[in-house]
Amino acid sequence: MRVFPRLGPANLAVAALYFVPVWGADALRALKSPLSGFEDRVHSAAASYLQHVFGLGLDGLVWTSNVLAGIKLMAAAGLVAYVIEFARAAVIGREVDRATLNAVLALAGTSIALWAVPALALHDAGLIQLYATQILLVTGAVVVIMVERQIEQSAPAPASQRRPSTEVVTSDAPGASLRPAA
Repeated sequence: MRVFPRLGPANLAVAALYFVPVWGADALRALKSPLSGFEDRVHSAAASYLQHVFGLGLDGLVWTSNVLAGIKLMAAAGLVAYVIEFARAAVIGREVDRATLNAVLALAGTSIALWAVPALALHDAGLIQLYATQILLVTGAVVVIMVERQIEQSAPAPASQRRPSTEVVTSDAPGASLRPAA
């Protein structure tokens, strides 16, 4: 029997197809920039915010900027790995690996939290619209996957997956009622 991908993993795969080029290009632009990505308002706001939170100096600000770009690149690479895993699962006819799915969801959620909060604090309507859309893409995938898992846990197991009873039944005499063995 062929297993078709569920809606949640398919939703995350479609979102990943959007995030991979966007986040990958942003991360590479910041990592290759001679200004360590500070020409991008969102990147500089995120790095500056983290510098103030941790009380870092100027060297810490540049280091924080590079770490943020590295995290964004890792998130894009994780999403590429997920898209490959999703495609393999769809072709073979099996479920997507749950550990990969969980790791990508955690990485995407962390990445969007790191980038969206400083962007929303800039009060720029274009950035708010962009990052609100990205938050909705990630949150939508998380919600659909959580609902599917809840339905999966509450549904009774099919008869083919139920374990047969291992209880041994014996009788003492012919015609006597059967009772479980002690």
